[in-house]
Amino acid sequence: MITSNNKNLKIIPLGGLGEIGKNMMAIEYDGQILIIDAGIAFPSEIKPVSSFGVSDTSYLNDRKNMILGVLITHGHDDHIGGLPHFLNEYNVPVYSSRLTREFIKFKLGNKNKVDLRTINFYESYSLGCFEFEFFPVCHSIPDAAGITIKSPVGSLVHTGDFKFDDNPTLGNPVDLEYLSNLSSNTNLILCSDSTYAEKAGFTDSEATLEEELNKIISQSEGRVLIATFSSLLSRIQQIITISSAIGRKVSVVGRSMNRNLKVALDLGYVTDPQSTVIPLRDSKKLPNHKVLLITTGAQGETNSAMGLISRGEHSDVSIKNGDTIVISSSPIPGNEIKYSHMINNLFRQGGQVIYQTISLVHVHGHGSREDLKRMIELVKPRYFIPIHGETRHLVAHADIAEKNGVNRKNIFMIEDGETVEFTGSEAILGSKVHSGTIYINSSGTPKPQ
Repeated sequence: MITSNNKNLKIIPLGGLGEIGKNMMAIEYDGQILIIDAGIAFPSEIKPVSSFGVSDTSYLNDRKNMILGVLITHGHDDHIGGLPHFLNEYNVPVYSSRLTREFIKFKLGNKNKVDLRTINFYESYSLGCFEFEFFPVCHSIPDAAGITIKSPVGSLVHTGDFKFDDNPTLGNPVDLEYLSNLSSNTNLILCSDSTYAEKAGFTDSEATLEEELNKIISQSEGRVLIATFSSLLSRIQQIITISSAIGRKVSVVGRSMNRNLKVALDLGYVTDPQSTVIPLRDSKKLPNHKVLLITTGAQGETNSAMGLISRGEHSDVSIKNGDTIVISSSPIPGNEIKYSHMINNLFRQGGQVIYQTISLVHVHGHGSREDLKRMIELVKPRYFIPIHGETRHLVAHADIAEKNGVNRKNIFMIEDGETVEFTGSEAILGSKVHSGTIYINSSGTPKPQ
C-alpha cells in the first residue's frame, strides 16, 4: 500500500485523452485522490471487439486508501458505464446530479451498499483537502455538469461535455457570470472538452431542429420512425410536443428508451400533458399516419432497436411502404461504417430515410471551435489541458487555447497515463503512470487480451 505526502497537485488521465470513450481522471494531492468519471469505450471499426472497455486502474490498486470519491459529470455511458467494474474494486462514494444518479442506479443494477450521493448545483462540498462544486452545462442530456475543484495549490475547472446553448429545449443556458468569476483564481487549471475542436463556428442550439422535425412529421403520410439516443431527452420532448400538436401518438421501441423516458416523466424532466405516449401494442391499432415510433439505435448498434429493424430482425417492428425514417444523430468517430450500413439497409427495405447529411435532423452536444474559444475567454485559465478527444482533437484545442491568451508553455497536450504536476508557482510534466484498456465481457468479467 502506497502513501504520499506530495504537496504537488497531480492531474492523472486514465482514460479519454487520445481516444473517444472510457473517460476517467484522477486528481491527487498529499495522499488524497478524487476521481472524475468512470466510463466505457465502445467497440469500433478500429477495435472490433465484442466486449466493451474500461480504464486500466492499476495505478490506483496500491492507493485504494487514498481515494475519497468519484465525481460524475453526466449520465452517458462513456462517463458512467465503467462504474460497476470500478466500484467492485474501490468502495467509495459517488457524487452526481439527480438525473445522473438515476442513470447510475440502472447501470449498477442490484448492487447493494453503493454510496450514491446527490449534489446540488453551485453548492460547495468538502472531501479531505479538496472542495468541489458542480455547475450546470448544456449537453445532449439533462443535468450535465462541469466541476470546480479547489486544492491548497490552486483550482481546477473540468468542463465535462458541454456546449453553449442560449435557447436550450430543457434546462437553462450556461451561467456566463459564474464562469467569468472563476477567472479571479490566479492558479486556475482548465480541463476542457475537445470532441469538436476541429469544427468551425458555434454548435447549433437544440431548438434549431424544431422547424425541420415539425415539417417532416407533419408532411409524412405514413408512419414516422425516429432513431435517437435514449438519453437525449430534449429531442424526445420535442418529438412528443410536435406529435401532440398534430394528433400523432408516440410509442417507444427499445429498453433503454422506455426506461429513460419513464424516469424523465416521473421526475418532470419530460412532460406529456396530452397523454401522447402510448404502449407500442396500442399503436398497432391506429392508422399509419397517426403513429410515430421513437427508437434506440441511432448509431446502428447491432442489438439496438433500429439496428435490428434495419436488418429486418426486430420481433415487433418492420419497415412498411410509406414509412419515413429519421436518423437523428451523426456517427460517433470510429463508427462511420456501421452507421452507413444501417442507412443503406433501411433504404433497401423501401423506407424514405432522412439523416444528417441531407437534412438538419441532429445537432451535437459538444462545443465547436467558437464554443471552446468562449469558454477559454470566460474562465481565463493560467494552465490548460485539452481533454475528451482523439489526438487530433486535443491538438486542435491546444491551438485554440494558445490563440486565445494561454501561454504555450502552460498548455499540456497529454494523453492517457501522462501526468501534469502543479505547485503554487509552476506546472511541469510529471512521470508517466500505467494506463490502458481492460475489456469486459457481458457477465462483467475482465477478458484477457
